[in-house]
Amino acid sequence: MKLSILKGIIAVMIIAAALPLKAQDENKFTEMLDSKDFFFVDPLVFYPYDSAVARLDLYVEIPLENLSFRRNTTTDNYDAVIEWVLLIKNAGGDVFLNQTFPEKITNTKTEQKSVAERSVSSLKNFYIHPGKYKITFTLRDKISNVEKSKDYDIEVKNPLYEKTLFSSIMLLSRYKVSESGEKEIEPLISGNVGMLDNFYMFWEARNRTEDTINRSYKISFATDKGEKIFDTTAAYTLKPGMNTLVTNINNDKYYIGTYVLSVYDGNDVIQSRTFTYRWSDIPANIRDLDKAISQMVYIATGEELDYIKAGKTKEERLKRFIKFWKQKDPTPGTPKNELLNIYYSRVKTATDRYSHFVEGWKTDMGMVYIIYGTPSTIDRHPFDADSKPYEIWTYYDEHRQFVFIDDSGFGDYRLVTPIYDDRTRIRY
Repeated sequence: MKLSILKGIIAVMIIAAALPLKAQDENKFTEMLDSKDFFFVDPLVFYPYDSAVARLDLYVEIPLENLSFRRNTTTDNYDAVIEWVLLIKNAGGDVFLNQTFPEKITNTKTEQKSVAERSVSSLKNFYIHPGKYKITFTLRDKISNVEKSKDYDIEVKNPLYEKTLFSSIMLLSRYKVSESGEKEIEPLISGNVGMLDNFYMFWEARNRTEDTINRSYKISFATDKGEKIFDTTAAYTLKPGMNTLVTNINNDKYYIGTYVLSVYDGNDVIQSRTFTYRWSDIPANIRDLDKAISQMVYIATGEELDYIKAGKTKEERLKRFIKFWKQKDPTPGTPKNELLNIYYSRVKTATDRYSHFVEGWKTDMGMVYIIYGTPSTIDRHPFDADSKPYEIWTYYDEHRQFVFIDDSGFGDYRLVTPIYDDRTRIRY
């Protein structure tokens, strides 16, 4: 899909007003930028029917951009060599499981070019007895010698004592039932709902009675500090045997941070889990929110830009910034916003290449580069005896040509014919 800044990509994801934040919390933008994880693990406990033990499903996701790849001269592919270690201890500190899993990840030349957009996922199952456990997951990059670890606490209930037993809650980014009744799910291993307009909670209920149970459960959402966001209810019908429970959650009441989802049966919490709201795809060169907003001059209308800038607090401006770019996302619901990445990548390149008296993104050359990208051809004339220095940029696909002249002789190239479009006129 070809992305064009001026051709306007219409997205369907619209984010509503987010959770109000306290005025003193001024670090959310930096937190959002610096919250990238080396890997993600989601340990989930399920209870097979008529079994005295539980099943631990360990979902692992590794962003490939975090790994070191080495070119294989024999195959001409690129290989990453990793191993992950799973250590499980019971409440008394005794080792229940200590196992190492070596893996090699291979990319072709073409795949290696898009390594920043891809990740690998895996699932391993282990049967585990009732009790409380601490899981330590360690990932080792054997090429770079980088090693990262995370700890998780789980509790396995005794299946023999419980007539009705609920599994862990799995978060899904997609849930679909085909015409044949086959279920298609996409686990959200990272637990980050920030790029989604809705997500699903998926879990199982094991009913070992002979009766069908019809009951409503309260689903409560709160911050990790205990501040309640909202409550809702879900009515479930639990037939004898195994029951799959799926609830669609609208993602319109959260903002940057960590949240706790809890399910209540009366006053008792029967299951809970945490999730996060992060906008993880912001380019690394965006460090100053207000400058990033000003740099939107070539894609936002005057009214849109004024509205974003008019936010009275940094948090309010950030909310409006996120909303604008989510509406422009050509692939809503995916971890990447391609248009945002392209735009701010061009802003960085323009700043690096064309800065002199002012920052490069404010110059005429920077403006044209940000809007149209790299020219098809550049005809440079820096030392012609009978004229001032000038350049001609041609964009064949756009059927456009731009002429820049350096009247001052100090590299300050100006457009001969300015662009008078409302979205592209310079406002600085």
